[in-house]
Amino acid sequence: MLQSMTGFGKGEYSTGRLSAIVEVRSVNNRYLEIGIKLPQSLSIREGEVRDMIRQRFTRGKISMIVTIDRVGEEPELTVESESIKRIVRLLNQIKRTSGVKSAIKLEHILMFKDLIKGSEPGIDNEEEWQVAVKAIESALEQLSVARKVEGNSLKADLVRRISSLDGSLERIEKISLQRSEEGKEKLRQKVKEVLNGHQVDPARIELEIVLLADKLDITEEVVRFRTHTNYFLKLLEEEESNGRRLNFLLQEMNREVNTMGSKAYDADVSHIVVEIKEELEKIREQVQNLE
Repeated sequence: MLQSMTGFGKGEYSTGRLSAIVEVRSVNNRYLEIGIKLPQSLSIREGEVRDMIRQRFTRGKISMIVTIDRVGEEPELTVESESIKRIVRLLNQIKRTSGVKSAIKLEHILMFKDLIKGSEPGIDNEEEWQVAVKAIESALEQLSVARKVEGNSLKADLVRRISSLDGSLERIEKISLQRSEEGKEKLRQKVKEVLNGHQVDPARIELEIVLLADKLDITEEVVRFRTHTNYFLKLLEEEESNGRRLNFLLQEMNREVNTMGSKAYDADVSHIVVEIKEELEKIREQVQNLE
């Protein structure tokens, strides 16, 4: 199923004394990029959280924040006395070196991190992890649903835009066929003017005219372009989200339409080619949102 790379999910899970809240956001990115903010007590589990994300998503910049609350329990705070002593000695050394005369104050010491630590009585990291996993799974499921909903919306728009290109191709084919016959006739008249009564094999002249007209013919490009659009629509219906393949097809479509424009030598065809290229650019912008 087609998936967007944009979405949001929130998961919550609680027991009698533990509560976990997980928020996860996803935006466009060429590859899968993961950023995770875990409580310090669960930092060792970051690799496992990354694996949970990779199992569900292959592209997008995904940011996750995990918060754990202990219901009805106050943390036991401890002071890192030795760390404070080392910091005071360091600050005194800086004072002597720099010649600063002002006294060392409490706010100077508190600027250093991890001087006061909290511990949760009766709760181990494994219990925290099990609660966090439930919330993470819920958040990732919500994100997946959000990306699929957005993907379906993008799919409807892409089908409409790709289908509209077929009408533009038909206009080009009609003009090209008409101009081809007109061009051959003009070439015949030019040849007659140049020869001015000199005898040349008519079959040879006709062959050269046909060869020259073939160089200006855009039938092959139109056929290939239509093949690409048909395959594009087919990929939209597949179970797998095919953002990269769709983007590659758009590059091929652009190549074909550029060739049409360069071979046409006709103002009307050139205008339609510009319209197609503008529409392809809008489609490309939409495809950049797909996984």
